[in-house]
Amino acid sequence: MGVIKSLLWRPSQVEDALSGEEDKEEEEKKEEETTPAPAPIPEGPVVPQLAGASQVLGASEMSQLSLHLPPRVTGYSWRLAFCTSRDGFSLRSLYRQMEGHSGPVLLVLRDQDGQMFGAFSSSALRLSKGFYGTGETFLFSFSPQLKVFKWTGSNSFFVKGDLDSLMMGCGSGRFGLWLDGDLYRGGSHPCATFNNEVLARQEQFCISEVEAWVLS
Repeated sequence: MGVIKSLLWRPSQVEDALSGEEDKEEEEKKEEETTPAPAPIPEGPVVPQLAGASQVLGASEMSQLSLHLPPRVTGYSWRLAFCTSRDGFSLRSLYRQMEGHSGPVLLVLRDQDGQMFGAFSSSALRLSKGFYGTGETFLFSFSPQLKVFKWTGSNSFFVKGDLDSLMMGCGSGRFGLWLDGDLYRGGSHPCATFNNEVLARQEQFCISEVEAWVLS
């Protein structure tokens, strides 16, 4: 009988237990009320803040591209550092406009067929003896939907700048994207760096407009 009694709760014990549960629920409710709500997630792409007007990309294309940029540049403003309509068709001029900037840079082009494509470089475009850059670098094209070609990890041939050409991505002697010194002709081939498709409608193309946007 003593064992049975020990297993039975007295009314006062039951009241204490229920009271404890109510206090616990009240505390949890207060915690929920005081816990800050998470920041709202954007419902869609956001148009970046621009310092300059693009002759190549519209607001829709810029918004789509912004979703593929590295997280570290989220919220950066885009400044038009170079454009052929203002600064002329010269790769040397492009390099000059990059002086004083460490990057990153969004390079956008439109060819004479009306195709839009380009590349994101993790650092400023410059003259170099070898390839430079990081795995944040990627190629893209609008054909007409946006296609982005990220680094495969196969090699580190991201960007190389000569006086007579600018090259991005390489494999088997072919470049994912290259431009000549006059910014008049260019080419695009599938390459191991990005496993990309041909960015333009043809492997060789004539340039209509080039823009370089500095993100900062």
